[in-house]
Amino acid sequence: MAAKARLRTKLGCLTCRQRKKKCDELRPVCSGCSSRKSLECKWPTEHDNAQDRRLRKVTIRTTSLCTENIETSTEGTSDRSDSGYASTPEDQTTESQVMVLHKQSPSPKQWLEKDSPDVTVGFGWNNEPVMLAFYFKQMLPGFIHERSHPRFMECHYMCNLVQDSQPLRDTALACAAMTMSWKPSADPRWGIKMRRQALSYKTSALASLQGQIANGSVTGTEDWLLATANQLTLLDNRDHNTFASTSNTHIRAMLNLIKLRTAANLALLKAGLPLPEKCLSAHAFERVCYEAVLYHGATMMLFDREFDMLDGSAEWQMLEDYFRDSPVPSGADEENWPVLGMPFDVFRLVVIASRLRRIAILTTAELEIAAAVLAELSSWYEVIPATGKFTSGHSYLVAANALLRTLVAQQPDGGLLLDDKHPADLEVAAVVSTIEIGHQFNKYPLWPLTVFYRLSSAPRERKILEHAISAALQNTDGDIARFAPRETINMFLMAPGL
Repeated sequence: MAAKARLRTKLGCLTCRQRKKKCDELRPVCSGCSSRKSLECKWPTEHDNAQDRRLRKVTIRTTSLCTENIETSTEGTSDRSDSGYASTPEDQTTESQVMVLHKQSPSPKQWLEKDSPDVTVGFGWNNEPVMLAFYFKQMLPGFIHERSHPRFMECHYMCNLVQDSQPLRDTALACAAMTMSWKPSADPRWGIKMRRQALSYKTSALASLQGQIANGSVTGTEDWLLATANQLTLLDNRDHNTFASTSNTHIRAMLNLIKLRTAANLALLKAGLPLPEKCLSAHAFERVCYEAVLYHGATMMLFDREFDMLDGSAEWQMLEDYFRDSPVPSGADEENWPVLGMPFDVFRLVVIASRLRRIAILTTAELEIAAAVLAELSSWYEVIPATGKFTSGHSYLVAANALLRTLVAQQPDGGLLLDDKHPADLEVAAVVSTIEIGHQFNKYPLWPLTVFYRLSSAPRERKILEHAISAALQNTDGDIARFAPRETINMFLMAPGL
């Protein structure tokens, strides 16, 4: 029997493989590539491995979402039977392809059952119950920092909102379909089909939402409406074709919803009425949505110079009031900040630093603000210290400090305001050296990575940061099938908003 073919390296970079050189598999830039400045160290994705005939494993795992009402036959189910959308002939599933069929949509509890399908893509995945299970089992947990409190990890409240709201349900399905379109599959047209299906769900969600607004059944204070706006922002972030063009609209919509929710609460208090009682899960859900607004707003400021989180002083004041008196614990510990990974007070300094960076010559008043922000940032170093690993909170802190120090140093007599604490170049180099591209890395680091890239002058550092930005732009759930488009990466590398 002939010996089984073996690869020289299973995890080596693509550049070393093409050069037929041994790779030491050191990430993000291996020693072989780093020794030659003209080489770009590229690493294989899951899609590359799927195309490698020696690594390819066609695995079609199908597991039942419920123990009853499942059968395998040619009758199939329509993808959009309950929303008026008929499946096209090319989307119809043949008898040999149908692996999981569901007569009824499972309940929210069943979406979260342990026997829900894993991330392996197989035939039958373009099926609403399976897609919702994927959304709750794989996508939503990927949006929360892994060191967050368990209260932010459970999805039952969101499950109930999706079950009761058609616009939110369609948006969730669109997010799931868009994410699944990135995954490797034995079907060569899988990505095209799933992206088309995602856009169909998005159209349905927007139409349903517009219909409810037109008939006056929406007040603007509903939790499902806030969740829908949040998920539409996430959807466009995953669709790199619309990332820059529509995210601004969704962020402004979320800010307006926060204004309506705050106004409704103030009206109740003014009338002497109690605020509606909410369960802890509802408060945790609201906290995640409010932090998502801050994160998306700061990221938008990187490449949209017209957008300013501080422009709408009323909305920003409402956000400050919320986090000052949040029903969910707001201590400095990382577990209390499921999206930001740092306290609101630090993030406020990040936004101020972004805004000041847009000004070439600071006035005396603006220079005083910059000095005060630097002093406040310095006090946070004891609360959010360096741990030797890349963390969201510390990276934001270092990036904001470096951004302002560089700006102040460029001002006439600005050097007189700077001390020897926390030098920008040394701290940036220290943080860059801790970057490790992996599953948990893809957690909201775009703002600090972009700032580091703009401030760094070392070619090796810039190469590492470019690779890290590319990884951060890919799916946050860690199942990456292809690189982000080059134009999207360049948009962050140039960061015209800074």
